[in-house]
Amino acid sequence: MKPLVYLAGAIAGMHYVDATDWRVIACGALRIRGIETLNPMRAKHELGSQDGGLISSNFHDYQGRGAFFTSQGIMTRDFNDVKRCDALLVNLLGLQKPSLGTIMELGWAYALQKPAIVAIEASGNPHDNHPMIVAAMPFRVATLDDAIDNIAVILNR
Repeated sequence: MKPLVYLAGAIAGMHYVDATDWRVIACGALRIRGIETLNPMRAKHELGSQDGGLISSNFHDYQGRGAFFTSQGIMTRDFNDVKRCDALLVNLLGLQKPSLGTIMELGWAYALQKPAIVAIEASGNPHDNHPMIVAAMPFRVATLDDAIDNIAVILNR
């Protein structure tokens, strides 16, 4: 069975392309190494179809679009994904405000003892402002490419 990696990172408040492109790149690079991915943007194509592709920060704007757009659907699916994955690849690069869902996912990973490789700037990222968030980032790297390489090392691929 191939190892499984959850692709954590900001969605709410992002442009659809910014929330998806890095995940497509990571998925392809990891697949080449025999690693499968779980993408929280799967079945969320509708998020890019309004407001010039800007994803609302208010989930209520989408909850009428089906079970996976409700608070319960998002929470249940994403928590299940973190529980069943072997590691998390977390992209926090370039964020100007904390990604609350990503913080939840880092907390779940910490509690479930799942390794998280976090792509984050050396300084200036808003996720560096709380000691518990920082402690939930066991592996920090400066680029998405480094995060992909480190995931492969963690999973022996």
